[in-house]
Amino acid sequence: MHLLKALRPMQWVKNGLVFLPFVFAVDIAWSTDDLEPVPELLFKLVLVTLAFCALSSAIYLLNDMMDRSGDRLHPVKRNRPIASGKVSVPVAVAAIVVLAVAGLVVMILVEPLLGVAGGLYSVINIGYSFGLKQAVLLDAFAVTSGYVIRAAAGAVAIDVTPSPWLYVTTGAGALFIVLGRRFAEARLAGGTAEEQRTVLKDYSGPFINQLLMLSAAAAWLSYTLYTVEATNLPDNNTMLFTLPLVTFGLFRYLFLLNNSEHAEAPEQLIIQDLPLVLSIVCWIAVSTLVLLLNN
Repeated sequence: MHLLKALRPMQWVKNGLVFLPFVFAVDIAWSTDDLEPVPELLFKLVLVTLAFCALSSAIYLLNDMMDRSGDRLHPVKRNRPIASGKVSVPVAVAAIVVLAVAGLVVMILVEPLLGVAGGLYSVINIGYSFGLKQAVLLDAFAVTSGYVIRAAAGAVAIDVTPSPWLYVTTGAGALFIVLGRRFAEARLAGGTAEEQRTVLKDYSGPFINQLLMLSAAAAWLSYTLYTVEATNLPDNNTMLFTLPLVTFGLFRYLFLLNNSEHAEAPEQLIIQDLPLVLSIVCWIAVSTLVLLLNN
């Protein structure tokens, strides 16, 4: 049970980004008039998602193992299985090897090129664990790259070439979430920020506020342009009907960053804050309806 907790299953929700290219590949990889390829495409995406769950959990174990000393000073992170000693370092190392190998093998079996995506994801995140996380800005871009790689892997798995705007929007949105987490970590840590993580001292004061506002604006603008510029979306610009939901989601997340005690854990906010959950569910419903009606 302690090992399962150390794998951070709550974080696996991020791997749902693998399905994003499938949703926006309607009338390209599949259509409502021909649903025959859908089961095979979904099966491949499920396998890739599970592979990312394995790889990301291996990275979480590695990161927690490297951070265990600092985590013991954090009011919440000190309860993590490795920091608290409930999962030993040898057990963590064995789990890392098994999960990493399993994840990469599954990816290669689905599509050899996915092995490159999995390898790149692993290398960047290993670099993050061994030093990039202490480099201001580089740490945020390293984490952001993982989101974009997930979306790209989904496209490779179903053999489609989505609009570049999909990657731009995914990257901008991810950067906003990552910088929001840094903002929340610095806010909640207060005077112990540098003790918990050295880089947090660089994310204090006006600087992180400026980064957060810029990234929020970039996320909103890139999504807006995506809805009207992407060639695979409806020409009548009806995807703009989803813009109010995205705007509300961004504003709600900013509110939570400034007021919630769980703001440093975006995955908890996404599934626990009802207004945010409803905005995401409505976005999925409206997006699907628009794409199907214009198919």
